[in-house]
Formats: sequence, structure tokens, C-alpha cells
Amino acid sequence: MATKRRKKPRNRARVRGGHPAGPQGRQATGSTVWGRRIVAIGGNLIGAGALLVGAAAVVWLLTYTAGGGRISAVFPDDIGGTETIMFPALMAGLSMIGFFFGQYAVRGRWEAAGGRAASGGSFAVLLRPISVRLHALFLGFALTAWVLVMVVPVVLDASGALDIAEGSSAAIQFWFTVTVYGVITGLLAGMIALSLVKKLTYDDRLAQNGSRITPGSHSQLWWRRFSHIWRAEVGIAGAAGAALGLSPLGVHLQSPAYGIGAVGIGSALMAIAVALALNSWRSGLPVERVESYT
Repeated sequence: MATKRRKKPRNRARVRGGHPAGPQGRQATGSTVWGRRIVAIGGNLIGAGALLVGAAAVVWLLTYTAGGGRISAVFPDDIGGTETIMFPALMAGLSMIGFFFGQYAVRGRWEAAGGRAASGGSFAVLLRPISVRLHALFLGFALTAWVLVMVVPVVLDASGALDIAEGSSAAIQFWFTVTVYGVITGLLAGMIALSLVKKLTYDDRLAQNGSRITPGSHSQLWWRRFSHIWRAEVGIAGAAGAALGLSPLGVHLQSPAYGIGAVGIGSALMAIAVALALNSWRSGLPVERVESYT
């Protein structure tokens, strides 16, 4: 009776030191993996915790000042209230730092980019992109936050539902809070929206037009710096989102020119950002690759 041959185990890719490599070419066993997990867990916990604290602080600021409360009554050292109002912004910055390290530890692989200052960065990260659904969910969160901190206060003000004395310290602090976080949430929504546009279009446009790219040409190097390294079109989209995010204040200020101007500026900037994003394939590099000069 013939015996079946045992299949030889497939050779798995290995990294330096003989450790097996994971799907992204990262070391899949050993102390490095544990270090990466600690950074991932710690970074994401810090990011989520700081974001929740910041969001709670914004809710408190809006509800407290909307009721006529002065920030200095709670924090005597903060007479103008500026430091307290900016606290959630600091928490948002801490959240971004935490998520940066946490998500890059989970989804990224660092490598030397091999570029020169004139043409490219020194380091690169290959990222495993999030799904389109999750990306769209983040956009929904940003838009919802903008509605809550900007649209709802303006609507309440227009309907006369706000019990706050015009020109009082509480009113000034309330509308300062609305303005600051209307800008921040609008900026985030604009950046996330354009990033989603790139995700949906980049690979197809690169596949269709990649043969037209000449590596090392002036055009390719310019797009590599502008779009691939700096992600400048995403920054322009953020400015567009900030302008659009401020547009409802025209109702509170009783200035149609303000609202129309903000919408016009934001729309123009967003159109420019989308046009740049649709041409960002000209860098010739994968959209999930992030490059840096540092």
C-alpha cells in the first residue's frame, strides 16, 4: 500500500535575526513584537482617553456658558477664560499624538526611504489602510461633532432659546468656544473627506496613467514633495473645511456677507484640493506609503 508523501512546510519570509515576517514584512515574533503591542495599546488608549476628555470639556464649556456662567467663577486664575477654552484643543493634540504612535504601531512598517533632501524624505512608513466604511464612519463623527458645536448653537440662538445676556462675559466665552471648535471640527471633516476621495480614486488613476510617469522627472519629484511627502492637498482641504465650518456664524452675526463669503472661500479651496487629489497619482508612489524628511 502506497504511503502518502508529507507536504514540506512552506518557507516563510524572515526578517533580520531569523524571525518570521508578518504580512507587512514586519517581525512577527520576539521582543520587538511585544514592544510594538505595548506602544499600540498605550498610544491608542491615550488617544481615546484624551479625545473623550476634550469632548467632555467642550460639552461642559458650551452648556455652562450658555446658561450665563463665567469661566472665572469656576477657575479664578483664568479671568478671560481663554486657557480653559483652549484646554480641549490641547487634549485633541495629545489625542493625535497618541493615535499617531498607536496606529502606526498597529498598521505601519518603518523603513529607510533612501531619498535626498532635493527629491524625497529620509524615512517612510508603509501603512495598512483602514476600510472605506470605517473611513466614512470617521467622517460622519467629524460632521456630527461640527453640527453639535456650531450648527446647534446657531439654531438655538436664532430661535431665541439661548438664555444668555448679549455682550456678557458668558456670551463672549460661549461664542468663542463655538468659533474655536467649529473651526477644528470643520477642519477635521475637510481633511477626512479629501482623504476618502484619494482612497477611492488614487489606485485606479495610478493604474490608468502610471505609464506616463517618468521617474526622477521634475513633475514626478514635485508631486512627490507636494502630495506624497507633505500631503499638501489634505491641508488645503482642512482650510476649506475650516472656512465652511465657520459659515453658519453669519446667521448669529446677522451678516449674510460673512456666511456667503465663508462658503465661497471654503468651496473654492475644496475644489482646488479635490483637483490636486485627483492628480496626486503623478508622484508614482503608493498612497498607503507615508514619507518624511525626519
